[in-house]
Amino acid sequence: MSLIDLDFFGCAIHVECMDRVAEALLNEIYCSFKRPAKNAQITYRISRDKLSGKLWITRDGESPEIARDGSDFIYLFEKNITIETEKLRRDLYFVHAAVLDMDGYAVALIAPSGHGKSTTTWGLLHHEFKYLSDELAPIDLTTMRVHSFPHALCLKAIPSDAYPLPAKTIYAGRTVHVPTSCFPCETTVETLPLKTVFFLRFIGEGAAPVLKPISKVDATIRLFTNALNPIAHPADGLDAAAEIVSKTQCFELLSADLRATCELVKTVFPPDFAKVTATPVDVLPL
Repeated sequence: MSLIDLDFFGCAIHVECMDRVAEALLNEIYCSFKRPAKNAQITYRISRDKLSGKLWITRDGESPEIARDGSDFIYLFEKNITIETEKLRRDLYFVHAAVLDMDGYAVALIAPSGHGKSTTTWGLLHHEFKYLSDELAPIDLTTMRVHSFPHALCLKAIPSDAYPLPAKTIYAGRTVHVPTSCFPCETTVETLPLKTVFFLRFIGEGAAPVLKPISKVDATIRLFTNALNPIAHPADGLDAAAEIVSKTQCFELLSADLRATCELVKTVFPPDFAKVTATPVDVLPL
């Protein structure tokens, strides 16, 4: 049995792993989260059923969730651990988003699953952006800073040849995972102030990408629909969504060819971006 301790946003998690394949996946995907946990708040036991060969994920002695393969195991484990840490950190506003670091400011890519967040993130990591988070953006509403969630980047499709995957990429059936140690850039582990938000939608490789500012009302609705724990906050989280939007510049990004999309995103960030204060979204020039 292998013991793995993880730290998710200050929540101590203890994993007892009885399977070598699962152990290898956890060590590669969550290497940036490994911390000693003396007083674990959540405990998992990972085992493999001898008859079916399926992985069992058991939390705190409750009924197990059953994973068909490596991809399913990663999905179910992360889904469960996300829900449980949301319960422990009700002070944070969790948004389904990828987050990048540009000159010390957080840049969020927000969209439902399958809209290209992770693929666009992989491309932007080759264009002077640093990695902060994939899939999850926990926002501190008091400081408007985003916590880092630096697990391996999870891709549902192979990116274009312009951004090849490293040799140590993990192919787990339906998903592909790029460990942070293989990134072409640094990984940011501290919290960063949120400054820019892109609401992303993939429109096809053959199209030209489109970037345009959107209104505060539109941005609030889009952010709210991608919130993961809105009912943990006053007014069921709508006030928090409006507050976040009021302090950021917001765009709609219709992504297409990955290189063209990355080049278009870069136009939002001048060389002195860190010195530029956010301007009203509706008058921000492109």
